[in-house]
Amino acid sequence: MSDPSVERANSTQGALAITAAVLLGMAAVLTAWSAYRESLTSDLVLKSYSEQQATLALANDAYIRSGQERQQELTLFVDAALAGVSSSQDGNTVAYDYLTEGIMSEELYAAFAWWRDEPEETTPPTPFVPENPAFASLQSQVLLAEGQAYDEQAEASRVAAEAADANSDRFNLANVFFAVVLFIAGLTTIVQRRGIQIGLLVLSTVGLIVGFAVLATTPGAFALG
Repeated sequence: MSDPSVERANSTQGALAITAAVLLGMAAVLTAWSAYRESLTSDLVLKSYSEQQATLALANDAYIRSGQERQQELTLFVDAALAGVSSSQDGNTVAYDYLTEGIMSEELYAAFAWWRDEPEETTPPTPFVPENPAFASLQSQVLLAEGQAYDEQAEASRVAAEAADANSDRFNLANVFFAVVLFIAGLTTIVQRRGIQIGLLVLSTVGLIVGFAVLATTPGAFALG
């Protein structure tokens, strides 16, 4: 006849072994999933930072071209203004007509005409003021707005990259807990004393719960792609 105490001990050992196996299996699956999400998130970090740098380059190019256009617009304005003064004195409008009709863009001429036709008491020093209805249509301002739009896109990419980087760190943190669970739960297959085994399984369970909580509260944790 078998000893009841031995049977109970064997039954307990079997239950502990099953519990350890379940914890090990869950930790292994969660580790693999968290590592997969971390890999995808790291790719997103690199992609977002690359997009930021590329967009900043486009913004800088737009600002450079805006500055060049602004200088050209200013030069044409000064030349046309001087030619206008000269033509009013000697009646020769050849230079003035050439500058305003032959060289100036439609947008620049509209801005210049507004400045020219303004009453003397309200005329600004140049036509390059926001009050000028044609000011926003100038090529320099169009390029400036383009550069500012690129800057906003670059900032959005930077924010996305930082958010993805933070999520990547959380996936790594979850993996730390799962690795600890794998180690501690694995010890229960070596240790023979039931009290120690139970303690190790409790620690493993706590670690698994904490790791899962970190994983579950990370944005995109359970997305497939």
